[in-house]
Amino acid sequence: MESKGTRIGVVVRVRPFLNKELKSGCTNDRIEVNSDDKTITVFSDQKQQKRFEFDEVFDESISQEVLYNQLKLDNLIKKVIEGYNATIFAYGPTGSGKTYTMEGYDYDKNLKPVLRDELKLGLIPRLVKNLFEEIKKAPKHIEYTVYCTYIQIYKENIYDLLNPAQIKPPGLKLRWNQQEEFYVENLFMHPCYSANEVLNHYNSGLKNRITSSHNANTTSSRSHSLLTLNIEAMDSETGSILTSRLQLVDLAGSEKVSQTGNEGSALKESIEINKALFTLRQVISTLASMRDGEASFVPYRDSKLTSLLKPSIGGNSYCLMIACIAPLDSFFDDNLSTLAYATKAACISNEPIKNIDPKTKVIKELRKEVKRLNFELKLANQQIMMLTEIVNLDPKEQATRLKEVEKLPMKAENLTRIQNLRSNIESMSPSSPLKWQSQTAYSKFSDAEFSDFSLSPEILSEKLYDSVKMIRDLMNSNKKLKDVVSDLTQQKRALEAENIQLQNENQDLQEKMEALENIVKGKGNSSKINSEIWMLQKEREGLIKRIELLEKENKTTNVVPINKGEWGWKSKRTVLRGRKHIDTVKPLSVVVSDRHYDPRNTIGRVTPKAVYRPLTQDYPIDMSKQEAINTLSQILMKGMPY
Repeated sequence: MESKGTRIGVVVRVRPFLNKELKSGCTNDRIEVNSDDKTITVFSDQKQQKRFEFDEVFDESISQEVLYNQLKLDNLIKKVIEGYNATIFAYGPTGSGKTYTMEGYDYDKNLKPVLRDELKLGLIPRLVKNLFEEIKKAPKHIEYTVYCTYIQIYKENIYDLLNPAQIKPPGLKLRWNQQEEFYVENLFMHPCYSANEVLNHYNSGLKNRITSSHNANTTSSRSHSLLTLNIEAMDSETGSILTSRLQLVDLAGSEKVSQTGNEGSALKESIEINKALFTLRQVISTLASMRDGEASFVPYRDSKLTSLLKPSIGGNSYCLMIACIAPLDSFFDDNLSTLAYATKAACISNEPIKNIDPKTKVIKELRKEVKRLNFELKLANQQIMMLTEIVNLDPKEQATRLKEVEKLPMKAENLTRIQNLRSNIESMSPSSPLKWQSQTAYSKFSDAEFSDFSLSPEILSEKLYDSVKMIRDLMNSNKKLKDVVSDLTQQKRALEAENIQLQNENQDLQEKMEALENIVKGKGNSSKINSEIWMLQKEREGLIKRIELLEKENKTTNVVPINKGEWGWKSKRTVLRGRKHIDTVKPLSVVVSDRHYDPRNTIGRVTPKAVYRPLTQDYPIDMSKQEAINTLSQILMKGMPY
């Protein structure tokens, strides 16, 4: 990335030992902090050392208040009031003090935030109070409104912590448009007019945030949280509107299963946390490697966290990264990785842009253009008046007056023309003995040869004609250029429309992928899936009713047709209800069934004389009575399992 712009500020904070760590005999032999030199040195097992340098480095003894003052966050708040965006985020492994740095709260047994000491207040409450203090100092004709939003990203789902209806799955959707880039759809924005209102929303949102306890941290954040304050300033005198955004981010920490001991759902949470942080590290690495201005793909879209942080990292915001590390030797690998990526982040440059309302910006530019044109018109009128007076003067006086005209502010090309005209007049002055012998000759020359320099009406007409022709040519060229610009503008709009369409298609594909992932994970509880399940259930119920109806009809009927010559029955019904003689001309194609069937009694009731005609050609057409009885008996005995 090019060096222009404002570099991301990076500071490192080392947390102190906890009481349980001191009791268990934990040591710190691998980290050496030098706050004066703003360096931190890490020692490996082989006594090799690696030295890192940052904007500020704070050791274990630093307090919350001193941290806030030394970071000079008051200046950052002033930039926000002026209309610039700003972001502060804490980064580091789990248990390194990120949440304490940003919040400063203690947590009770139910993992709910509790403020026991005002001196422990974190950066977020202090920044909110400072913001409204600066707003009070603003002129009375400027009215400020602060809009507060608070979200968490948990397992790649976005939840509104200030809306009780949106703290459960499926969460809110992430959208994209050309003006706002990435934004959260249907996110509540709460207008606030005091610091207490913002902090009340913030504290209520903290209670909805997901936290848990594991081996590495008793109050571990299981989600990434983003508190956003959108500031809108309206000037009643000029009607201009100024907007800005302050984004305060508390990231969940990267985790190792060997340290946390997570299992089951907690292990899945760790996987999702590490996945988002991995994408964040990829974004930082890619932006840091773009120092030479080479274009490269930055994977912002690979996670919702990096999508929302796009304006902050490599965008148009002021940004401060607070890298938190733990002093324990067991955190050596995590600390080294955190310091390495913090160093890369320090190489990223943002280009902060003042957020001016588009209408206000256009009005300001038009007023500036009108002022410039009025000034040029005034100068042109002065030049015309002086040149008009020069026309009727003799050449000597013309040269003198032209010197006065040259002193007027004008374009360089006009000044060059006047200077050339004056030099020609002076070179043809009557005081030159080589060219003029008498005043009469001078007068003749003035009437004939020198008429070009006396600006006669005829010459002025010719020059006017040439000027009009030149202007016409310029207008034609300008028209052609406008046509080219118009074509290029249309092509640009077409490309932008195509880009928006591709972005929307990409968003739809991501939503489908998320739906499929939820189905695979057993989370398919969306309305669409429920509707399909309901339709399938209705179809199943209809089929069951139809089967019951067919079975009922089957029970009431007297005959069962035999298919393709099969003579066996799987039912226990018999031929007792038939009790008809086997017709000599009819085929034996029906059998009457009954539950209480005894084949020995049935055989005795068969008509003594019968001619058997089967449905297939497997048997002879004519069959004696005894053969028919024997065949029927064999089939019945074989098909009835007693």
